[in-house]
Amino acid sequence: MHKNGKTNKTMVTEISVIVPALNEAKYLEATLESIANQNTNVPYELIVSDNGSTDGSLDIAKEYTDMVLQCEERGIGPARHFGAVNASENSRFFIFIDADTIIPGYYLSYTYEMFKTKPDLLAFSTGFRFSEQSEQIKLAESVANKYFVMRDKLRSATLPGFNTAVRRDAYFKCGGYQNVLLEDVDFSRRIDKLGTVRFFPHVKVVNSSRRLDAMGLLGTLYYYSQLDLGWELNSTWIDKLAKKLGIADLREYIGIR
Repeated sequence: MHKNGKTNKTMVTEISVIVPALNEAKYLEATLESIANQNTNVPYELIVSDNGSTDGSLDIAKEYTDMVLQCEERGIGPARHFGAVNASENSRFFIFIDADTIIPGYYLSYTYEMFKTKPDLLAFSTGFRFSEQSEQIKLAESVANKYFVMRDKLRSATLPGFNTAVRRDAYFKCGGYQNVLLEDVDFSRRIDKLGTVRFFPHVKVVNSSRRLDAMGLLGTLYYYSQLDLGWELNSTWIDKLAKKLGIADLREYIGIR
């Protein structure tokens, strides 16, 4: 697959790469290019699930993808799920990549081999580094990656939504992504009940630091405290509590649509 070149329809699609988007023109092209230029022989499709972009994201998406979907239900969880529901019926694996995340050229081959050689593995995520590298950003990057490694070793892996690979049958069996606060934690908790879920720090994707820039370091630490809280409480309960306490749009505060 490459720009202006779609999946070879004579081959059975093995992987569906799903990118949710909402006004992501600043980042989307680099993300889609990294997916379209993968060094792999595994047949895959690239899907953008758009949430109502008005900034030119759709034009960019059409240059690179096999399918551009219009998801009417607002939210990154529904956008990801809409992509999964509309993926090729032959696809055995889903990879969810956020619109501001760049994956290394071997990512799809690595994913395919991991699922092929580890039949008990249902889903995984990988480490990341921020594209910007100030001292504050480096600190937050280190803390975040160590946090995910700790969760993987001590309890069960949290799968950050910007970079998650999952077997198709396990995805639908656990109910997929839903429209709740901390949708990636909610998804991680449900799929963990089905089997093995892992976080692999040796693989690194590149993620934008825009949420950190908006939240600051304290906001970032608050976000990760919410991740831990998310393991103990139903995410819809957290949503209701935030409204009851009058917290101004907690989703926006921690960078979740």
